[in-house]
Amino acid sequence: MAERNVQLAARSARSSWPMLSVLLLVVGCTGTPVASAPTREHWVPGYVLGIWGKGELDVRDDCPAAGAARVRIGATWATLLVSVVTLGIYTPHEVIVHCRAQP
Repeated sequence: MAERNVQLAARSARSSWPMLSVLLLVVGCTGTPVASAPTREHWVPGYVLGIWGKGELDVRDDCPAAGAARVRIGATWATLLVSVVTLGIYTPHEVIVHCRAQP
């Protein structure tokens, strides 16, 4: 009986190695959080379904030291809701400015 328990324990240990190695691989691939550069969000106005109106934004005001790494301009659920509520008279767009990380 003791020999059978030893065999079962050995078999159980052998079958757990693949799962343990996958677990270590997954845990090892997680990175430490890096301090991210600031992100700024703005609404740029537009009127008459976005045809009229000129929204200007200077990204140097948001990222004076390092500059902008990425700028996204588009509609969100909030801006679409405002456009629907105002029947297309006021149609803003959201601008998201991602600054570069400072060295």
